Amino acid sequence: MTDKLIIYYSSTGYNQRVANLIAQKTGADIFEVQPVKEYDKNMWAAWDVAKKEREDNNLPALKTGYPDMSKYKQVFLGGPSWGFTVSNPLQSFLKMANFAGNDVYPWVTYYDHDEQYLADLKRQLHNGQVHDLLELTMGTLNNQNQLEQTIDHWVKSKMLV
Repeated sequence: MTDKLIIYYSSTGYNQRVANLIAQKTGADIFEVQPVKEYDKNMWAAWDVAKKEREDNNLPALKTGYPDMSKYKQVFLGGPSWGFTVSNPLQSFLKMANFAGNDVYPWVTYYDHDEQYLADLKRQLHNGQVHDLLELTMGTLNNQNQLEQTIDHWVKSKMLV
């Protein structure tokens, strides 16, 4: 059994790819956060729904539960930045998850900006020790070699293997 867990949300497949690469390099278990209702694959249509959810303080219900994180020491947590912050499905997950005793290594994928992501993540994450954020732009995500090198460097620099 591993002491590493990857928790991610992926609406377009980018973060699933990142999660799988991290798992290959670390041997971590993987847990995918899935909302009951999927968001549109079109970024702007999905953002309209996400923005309304936030305005109404009505984050999405999740069809996935919560892993027993007490079995893990290191948690990799990632997903897209929506509106400069944590995506709505991950926010739903964070409301209920307890990261007590976990070192949390976050990553974010984004198209344009992620200004509030790390501060918002730290505010929402319960009891975990949050480490530096790995930021993955669309340019990096669309270049497989660069993506693998970036993740490899991040994992090795944090001594997570």
